[in-house]
Amino acid sequence: MKNDVKLTPIQILVHGIDINMKSLESQNDALGLWAKQLRDFGVEFEICSSLTDEVSYYLDFNGEQLSLIDLKKSSKLTLDWAKELKSHLKKRYAVTKEPLFRALKLKGDDLAHNQIIDATMGTGKDACLLLSFKCNLICFERNPYVFALGLWAYLQACASDDEMIAQAFKNQMRLEYGQAYSSEIPAGYDRCFYDPMYESGKSKTKSALSRKEMETFKELVGSDQDQATILSELCKKFKLVCFKRPLKAPNLELPDDSRCQKVVYTGKSTRYERYFIP
Repeated sequence: MKNDVKLTPIQILVHGIDINMKSLESQNDALGLWAKQLRDFGVEFEICSSLTDEVSYYLDFNGEQLSLIDLKKSSKLTLDWAKELKSHLKKRYAVTKEPLFRALKLKGDDLAHNQIIDATMGTGKDACLLLSFKCNLICFERNPYVFALGLWAYLQACASDDEMIAQAFKNQMRLEYGQAYSSEIPAGYDRCFYDPMYESGKSKTKSALSRKEMETFKELVGSDQDQATILSELCKKFKLVCFKRPLKAPNLELPDDSRCQKVVYTGKSTRYERYFIP
C-alpha cells in the first residue's frame, strides 16, 4: 500500500547480539524477522549496541522483549497483544450491547461482514477488542516508534503458544505504516475506526497502560492537532467512520459541504460517533 509518511530514523538498542543486519536472523529469529519486516514497510531505523546521539526515546531489545524507553521519565512500555486478546475473550461480551460494536454496524461471528480499517493503531488495545468481536482488521499507524513496537507485538502474538490466539492474529489482522485516508484500501473495507490522541490528556491508552506509561506514550505521539482534517478525509474515503471521543469532549464539526450524518453511541466514559452518508 502506498502511504505519505515522512520516514524518521529510530534507534534500536540491542544487547548481546552482533548488530550486523545480515547476521541478525541467525542469532535471533524473532528480532531478525521483525527487523526485515520493519525495513520492508519503509521504516528507517538504526540498530546499535550503544546510543550514539542524545535521544529522548529509543527501542530496547533485551534478548527476549522489545520495549519503548523514555529516558526523561526512566520508564519503559511493552505490549502484549496475545495477553490482551485473551483478556477480552474471557469477558464474553454481550456484543450487541457494546457501543463500539453497534457504532461500526458489526454482526456476530461474521468475518466476511466485519471488515474494518483501524486508522489509529496506537497501543493496539482497541484492535484486540475488535479481534474479539470477530473482525478482519487492517491497522494503520503513522508514528514510526509506535508502529515498530506494534509490529513486534503483532509478530509475537502470531507466534503465541495458544494456537487459537495465534491464528486470530495471522488470519484476521494485518498492519500498515501510514495514513488510512491516503492509502489504497482493499475492496470490502468500507468502514473505519478512528481514535486520535486528545489535547485534554485523555488518550486511548488510559485504561491499557499505567499512568507513567500513558504519559510516555502521549508525549511521544503528541496530541493529534489535525484530527478534524483527518476525520473529514476519512469521511470522504469510507462509507462509515466511527470516531471515538471522551464522553465530555467538545463536538468536532465537519466542513459545511459534508453530506455526512451522525449517530452517537455512549459508554461509561467514551462516546462513539458514527459518521455516514445516508
